[in-house]
Amino acid sequence: MKCPWKCEHHQCKKHCGEKCSRPPCDQPCKLTLEKCGHPCIGFCGDPCPPVCRECDKEELTEFILSGSEEEPDARFVYLEDCGHTVEAEGLEMWLNQKSSEIGMKRCPRCQATIYNNRRYQNIVLETYETVKKVKAKFNSYSNKNNIKRRDIELILQDRRFGVYFTTYAKKITVTLGVGPTNRRKKQKFLSDGELKLLYFQAQVLKKAVSILQESEEKDGASQNRSGISYRFDMQKVPKFNKVLKANIDTILERVMQQTVTIAPQMMKEVSYELQRQMILPAYWKFQEKVAGNCNEKLLMVKGRLEKLMDPTVIFDEELDKKVRNELKASEEYFGGLGISDSERVMIVQAVGLKQGHWFKCPNGHIYCIGECGGATQQSTCPDCKAPIGGVDHRLVSGNALASEMDRASAPAYPSMR
Repeated sequence: MKCPWKCEHHQCKKHCGEKCSRPPCDQPCKLTLEKCGHPCIGFCGDPCPPVCRECDKEELTEFILSGSEEEPDARFVYLEDCGHTVEAEGLEMWLNQKSSEIGMKRCPRCQATIYNNRRYQNIVLETYETVKKVKAKFNSYSNKNNIKRRDIELILQDRRFGVYFTTYAKKITVTLGVGPTNRRKKQKFLSDGELKLLYFQAQVLKKAVSILQESEEKDGASQNRSGISYRFDMQKVPKFNKVLKANIDTILERVMQQTVTIAPQMMKEVSYELQRQMILPAYWKFQEKVAGNCNEKLLMVKGRLEKLMDPTVIFDEELDKKVRNELKASEEYFGGLGISDSERVMIVQAVGLKQGHWFKCPNGHIYCIGECGGATQQSTCPDCKAPIGGVDHRLVSGNALASEMDRASAPAYPSMR
């Protein structure tokens, strides 16, 4: 059905319920009131206010909004939902004012919600759409947080909990009332807050396990990638991984101390701190590689990374992205392999040299020396133009064995140390 709002000056061409295509008419209404015959105080095309400027002056001016109510040419708008008549200029300012609260527009006199008003229908519709979006977002959030015991139990079925943080995992299982030992017991009631806490605790445990396992595998500390064939032995873990484990233990202790509910702020802080732990192993390796390097650009990268990795700074997603970009940029200066471990193995096998034939320039770019593995000629690095190779089976200054390429502990030719 087409919009019925029209007057001799304007006509809406949209359908009823859509945003009107015509502006509100600012011409005075030419009609007269039936009860007294005096001129209407409204606008052309709008519902006529039932109040008379002459007969009902006291009622018309008892509510002051803009101060123009007593002006002889003041125009008024009739609010059909509540029956109040309000001066147009003041009402328009009222409806267009910004507010921190999200809600429907209301009558300035009685605060009744405005649903039907053709003159300001576009404002009403825009407000309605905003409210609808907020409600949809809230309902979506509520649905996401409608956590069930089964959701938490599925996380706890991760077999890696038999290796890492077994005690914490069992604690959640007991509180949840699931698992083989609790099947015959009546499950106690858990509030939404308690379920939310347990779900977050389980998620944090899973994230912590992934961080530790990934760090171990990169350092060769893991004997089985499945992570289930051995117990966590701190004596066999490299130094940096011990620090990482201690950091994560501190985070977990804080999270697992919560018993009833958990504040959103704590959830955010813990998530950010776990994000920091994820990038720490790569940052530590960078520090090892850059030690003793005098490359000015690389030292600038080091300085920026030290500021970004300051433990007093909140490590959010934006900071994580910056750190990863700096680490990636650093590879240009000290030749990060930039390949996966499987690709590295394939390259070493394809070249066919024994261990101890791979070396790196002063900036860390990788190259190999064939035959006996001893340097017999000097050249320049194709990546950074630094001197590589050497003479008389001795490396030129600044070059070193690239054990990261073939895991060699010593050069194939003894004098190449």
